[in-house]
Amino acid sequence: MYVLKIVTDFASAHSLRNYPGDCARLHGHNWQVEVSVFSQVLDGSGMAIDFREIKKQTKLVVKRLDHQYLNEIKPFDVLNPTAENIAKYFFDEIALLITNKDIKVKEVMIWETPRSAVTYSE
Repeated sequence: MYVLKIVTDFASAHSLRNYPGDCARLHGHNWQVEVSVFSQVLDGSGMAIDFREIKKQTKLVVKRLDHQYLNEIKPFDVLNPTAENIAKYFFDEIALLITNKDIKVKEVMIWETPRSAVTYSE
């Protein structure tokens, strides 16, 4: 099994609904996004998938959220913009762009701060 990982980042603000603490107020983060994909096969050049392709597709999703107030962006206008929900959102959206018969998204890790992260996988 080959597992490939890319890392990128974006900045955005959010406020957590129904949260009994400071994070209920508007605040921002410099999020880090780690995307891992896996494959059991390599192509003729010895690659599972080009890192550039993983980065390109991830950046398409990042662009939707970068420098935005997440609470106003679908699906977070309804779904609470927690790190957990953001991780699943990235997983689902990138899977739509990358998944084929040989390549699947393994997991997405979202770092809210340098010391706090959540991983989503299926």
